Amino acid sequence: MNATAAYALVLVLIGGPVAMLSPFVIARLLVDQHADRVADDIAHLSDVPRVPVRY
Repeated sequence: MNATAAYALVLVLIGGPVAMLSPFVIARLLVDQHADRVADDIAHLSDVPRVPVRY
C-alpha cells in the first residue's frame, strides 16, 4: 500500500463516522438552544393569569 492509498483509507475511516454522526450532534445543539429560548420566554410571562388545569 502506497502513501496515497493509506492517506485515503484514513480519511474514509475517520470521515465516514463523522459524516454519519454530525447531523445528530447538530440536532442536539439546536434542540438545546430552542429549549433555552423557550424556557426564557416562559419565565418572562409573569403577567399571564394562571388557569387551573384539569387532568
